[in-house]
Amino acid sequence: MAKLIAVIDDELEMEYLYYLLLEKQIKRGLIHLKFFSDSLKFAEWFEHNSPDLILSDINMPQMDGQAIMQMVKDSGRRIPTYFVSGYDEAEFKKIMQELGVYRFLSKPLNFNNVLGLIELDLGILAANL
Repeated sequence: MAKLIAVIDDELEMEYLYYLLLEKQIKRGLIHLKFFSDSLKFAEWFEHNSPDLILSDINMPQMDGQAIMQMVKDSGRRIPTYFVSGYDEAEFKKIMQELGVYRFLSKPLNFNNVLGLIELDLGILAANL
C-alpha cells in the first residue's frame, strides 16, 4: 500500500519539485503525494485524513508550520513531520523540539538527501532496490 505524504507549501512550484523528487516512488506505487498550497485547506483535510509523513514550509500565510505541527501534536497522532525552510535551523530548534518535529530541511533542497530521509522514515528502502 502506498505511503501518503502531505506537502504544505505556499510556493506552487514546490509541488512540481516534490513530484520530480519522488517520481520513481510514485510510479512504483510506493508513495502518493497530496499537495496543499493553502495551509487552511490542509487543516480541513487533516481532520478526516492521516498522512504517513508531512512536509511543511515554516513561513506561510494563514497557518505557519508551527501552527500546523501544534495541530498534529494536539490530534494525538504520531506523524513524522519535516520543517522545510530557507531560514536557519537554529532559529527553530527549540520550537522543533517542543513540537516533536522529526527533521529540518533547508532550501534549496538537496534531492538525494531528502529522498534518503523520506525513504528511511517511511520504511520503503527495501522496496526501492
